[in-house]
Amino acid sequence: MGKKGNFDYQYNAQISVDADTQIIVGQHLSQNANDKQEIDPALVAIKETTGTLPDILSADNGYMSGANLQALEDSPIDTYIATDKGEKKNKIALDDTVRKLAKADFSYDKASDTFTCPGQQKLQVVSQGKDGSRTYQGDIEKCNTCPYKSRCCQSKKGEARTINTDNKEPLRQQMNNKMEKEESKAIYKQRKVIVDPVFGQIKNSGFRGFSIRGKEKVDGEFSLVCATHNIKKIAKAIFKGVVRPKFIKRELNPAI
Repeated sequence: MGKKGNFDYQYNAQISVDADTQIIVGQHLSQNANDKQEIDPALVAIKETTGTLPDILSADNGYMSGANLQALEDSPIDTYIATDKGEKKNKIALDDTVRKLAKADFSYDKASDTFTCPGQQKLQVVSQGKDGSRTYQGDIEKCNTCPYKSRCCQSKKGEARTINTDNKEPLRQQMNNKMEKEESKAIYKQRKVIVDPVFGQIKNSGFRGFSIRGKEKVDGEFSLVCATHNIKKIAKAIFKGVVRPKFIKRELNPAI
């Protein structure tokens, strides 16, 4: 189901790309509408293809989920995932602007599992879902006396401010803090010239959509698409001297 209500057979194509050669080192096909569950199968695909896991991995904001963060926490990979817009710390002080309060304006305490608002009220867990989702909420009486209420409480029912997250909030906070560092931003910035161009190259090669139906068949077609891309990249890498077949002597294939 598309955003405008249209219905079509669609799949979520996932690729992991080597930073040096743009060779696809892992790929899989998913029927999930988003990328919130895709890191674990991506790591499995990479391990099956290369026999190891990467030292560094970067992913866009669509992968910022509790499930993905947990999968990466259980691995030795140094990871960089873009922070949600509402969780990025604003450079302008709250009292120097009239903007609405975002999640980043609330401090999280892991020990008590609470958020503290700029008005120093603690938001406690008021509901939990089987999927790990959690809702934190303050006390409306305290909100009514808070100078930030008009910029914070947006409930049409007049209820206290809530924050929605999941049971992996400590991992979210850890990644948010990591991505505040300049060195992290520099590493993540390289992503746009690693994986994004590969999708463009595949499309420019003539592939615009799957020609068959059924996940097993489509998975096979996508494998062929990725293999075709890799053959071109491997040939280019050999020509440039980046990689060399074992049977070719080094002096016969100089770097250009």
